[in-house]
Amino acid sequence: MYRRHYHYQHYRRYHSRKYRKQRLIRIGTVCICFAVLLFAVISIVSNAEREEQETAVEGEMSSCPYDFSNLSSSGFLKSYSDDTYTSLQGIDVSAHQEAIDWAKVKAAGIDFAMIRCGYRGYETGKVYKDEYFDANIQGALNNDIQVGVYFFSQAVSTDEAREEANFTLDCIRSYNITLPVVFDLEEPESTSRVINQTAMENTTNASTFLHILSDSGYTPMVYNSTSLYSELFEESYLQEFETWVAEYDVDAPTYPYDFQMWQYTSAGTVDGVTGSTDMDLMFVKKSS
Repeated sequence: MYRRHYHYQHYRRYHSRKYRKQRLIRIGTVCICFAVLLFAVISIVSNAEREEQETAVEGEMSSCPYDFSNLSSSGFLKSYSDDTYTSLQGIDVSAHQEAIDWAKVKAAGIDFAMIRCGYRGYETGKVYKDEYFDANIQGALNNDIQVGVYFFSQAVSTDEAREEANFTLDCIRSYNITLPVVFDLEEPESTSRVINQTAMENTTNASTFLHILSDSGYTPMVYNSTSLYSELFEESYLQEFETWVAEYDVDAPTYPYDFQMWQYTSAGTVDGVTGSTDMDLMFVKKSS
């Protein structure tokens, strides 16, 4: 009787341990499966968000809303006013202008400045900060000049566009940026990394950059010349963003679609800036 009881107890302990081991294995397997499933879901959501950033959405092109008979000039300074819009006079600058006396710039009648925060090298592909960025933005803000910024892009992939956007965010997050943050892609030179990019590839890169800035609370804008816009971009896929056009030596811009800023010369002179500078007119809706 005792021996049978001993074997019975031993049998129970053995199978109890075996059962617990099997149970732990089953629980471990379930946990591993759950972790794999969770990782897959996170990856799917992350990829969906990335695709949303990278996908440019086609929109209907809005026509230019301005009547340029309301445009006036005084030297290098321009102004615009009608029943709906008024204007602000600005400049855009980079390290090419070197040190700037921003108090004199303000006294010269400049309302805003678009300041380069950085650029990607033509050949190396390395991202650089504009060496005068902090001095320029601090000087402008200290003299009550509104500021926006631009990054000179040479992105050849959406990964590089994201890198440029995040670099721009790092540059500007401690400053009071009230004007747009701009994706600047210009006419490719023979040494440009983007020389073989298609218009749709450029558009996708621009959209990626601008969505990241928009998601971070900034106003996104894309820059190019009137003559090259349709060559470098698929314009209808960038309608959700504001537009800055460059067109020189004309009485009024000829860009046929809606835009918010006009760079009208690269040879302007402004007190406080050594040498020539780009001049810009921003069209602003009047308060209702």
